[in-house]
Parts: sequence; C-alpha cells; structure tokens
Amino acid sequence: MTDNAELMLKIADRYPQWTDELRLVNISESLYVRPAGNDGQRIYLHPRIMMYYTDETRCFYLAQQFLHLKLGHHARGEGKNQKYWKRASDAVVNAMLKADGFELPEDALLIPGAENFSAEEQYEILMADRPDDDDDEGYSDTVEVNVPEGKSKQAGKSMEARQREMAIPGLSELISGLAEMLEPSMQTDYDWFPGRTVRDGVLRHEFRAYPVAYSEVLLDTSASVDEELLRAFVRGVKGLLKQDAVLRVGCFDTRFYGYRDVRNEQDIAELEFVGAGGTDFNAAVNAFTGDAENKIIFTDGYAEVPEQRCDAIWIVYGNRSIQPPGGRVLYGKLPTEKEKHEVDFLIT
Repeated sequence: MTDNAELMLKIADRYPQWTDELRLVNISESLYVRPAGNDGQRIYLHPRIMMYYTDETRCFYLAQQFLHLKLGHHARGEGKNQKYWKRASDAVVNAMLKADGFELPEDALLIPGAENFSAEEQYEILMADRPDDDDDEGYSDTVEVNVPEGKSKQAGKSMEARQREMAIPGLSELISGLAEMLEPSMQTDYDWFPGRTVRDGVLRHEFRAYPVAYSEVLLDTSASVDEELLRAFVRGVKGLLKQDAVLRVGCFDTRFYGYRDVRNEQDIAELEFVGAGGTDFNAAVNAFTGDAENKIIFTDGYAEVPEQRCDAIWIVYGNRSIQPPGGRVLYGKLPTEKEKHEVDFLIT
C-alpha cells in the first residue's frame, strides 16, 4: 500500500499551486469515518477500509478531504443540516475533482450541474427537494477525536453521545479490539453479477464489489450495566460498519426480546433495553439468524456457557472469565462509580 505522503505528492502534481499546503496537511487514522473525513484541521482515514482501495481511490479521498479543508467546508457548515451539507459539499468537490482528471470511485456522489454551484447553493437545492419527513439534523460524517471541555456547540446530541462513548473507561480500546476480530467480515466482498452489456448474443457478467451481510448484536440486560454504556457500545459497533449498513440489536436475559434495526444515531437514542431477570446464554445463541455475518454478544459473563457451538464474538465487560464453545472472547473493564461521575462531568 502506497504511503499517504506519496499520494499527497501525486495530488501536488495536479495542484502545484498548493504544494506547500499539501505538505503541511496532517493525516490520521480513525474508525469513526466512512471512509474519510475531517474536523476542519486534519484529515482522517479509516485504516481498514483504505487497505482495500487502489492508490487512485485513496488519492481521490485524500484530495477530496484536502479540498474540503481548503474551502473551509467544516466551518461553513455550522448550523446547517449536516446530512445535506455533506452531500452538497461532497457533490461540489467531487465535480471539481472529476473535471481535474481524477478517477472517481463507483459510489462517489455526483450531482448533475453541481460544478455550477457553490456548496451553499447546492445545499439550498437539496434542502428544498428533501422529503417532508426527513429531519435528520444529527447526521455527521466528520470526526471529533478529543473530549472538549464543554459541550459541542455544533454537533448536538450526536456528538455528545460520541464524546461519552470515547470517555467511558476502556470502551474505546474494547471497540478497537472488536474491529480486529471483525476484520475478515467487515470488508466488501466480490462476486460475479449480470452486467449491462451483451457480446455475441450473450449477457456479459461483471466481477464487482458488494456489501457483506449485516451484523447482529445481543445485549445481556440482566446485568447492572447502565443504559449509557449499552448505547455507547452499540454506537461503537455501528461505527465499525459501513455507513449504510444495518445493525440489528436485541436484548436478552432468560429470553430473547426481538431485534431492532439501527441505521443512525436517532435509532440508537431510541433503543429500549428490556429485561431484568437472570441470564440464559442459550436464549442469545438461538436468537441469531442465518443472515448475520457478524454475531456479537455483550454480557457480564455471569451464566453457564451454552452447550451449542456458536461462532459469535463474546464481549465480556467485567471480571468474569468464560469459554463458550466455538466463540471468541474479548474482555473489557467496567467503569467504577467514580469514573462514571467523571464522564458525566466531562460531558456536562
């Protein structure tokens, strides 16, 4: 994989007037962007997603985020619906890059005529055409990596939730460890599909990418784990998946209470954590469907392990050691009451 510095030199070849600025750009890795983002000062790349891109595609995303920085889109988007601001600013930048000869990825947003508008003008067009029931103000694809000394004035509840997630002791390390265990099934897969062309009377097939199946997470709600920790864990898992991936979340104690699809921050905020009895891991193992690519169980581990083999990833957030047949186990540390108080102090 080509080094990012080499790719920035290739971008400088196309934009020689910005060579000095390109050399000063800071680039970091983050699991909270899909596949790239910025915070107005620094570019962030998702390390595992970028591993599977060609140099040309990686070069495109670096150039895209550099232009966002250069044009001040992060600051210019303050107070706007972030979902539509991202689309508008991406559409304008992507049109510029296409005109400058960049090869755009298949899923790159292209809006006809975007090259003729500023990001603000394109934003107004998109906002005027949006569905009446679309009020997704909390959407954001940029990244914040530090817990600020006060509440975010721009990102609202979504960023406050992300700050809490990253402040809970041990949770960020746990999510990073989970990312390593999900790596074989997180990535895009490839197969042959019917194409769009016919040769010699035969429909040609194309070898192209397709997204892997969704993931299922089961939360042990019998334990004395507060809802914010459960929400933070769900948010962290959702952050490991593709932006449009559906995460199915369910609760269990001695029985399974059904799944709910999680697509965005609003869904996470509205999750209800039902159950307060004992714990039966058989209820969890039997709740997984055959469609789930990733099976995850979040528990304190206080129950008899099931006899049935299951290729789930068991996240044990506490001091209990378990050996479930066929599963892999990742251990985390529960925050103390003092640490919980410190987190609340930081966020509020």
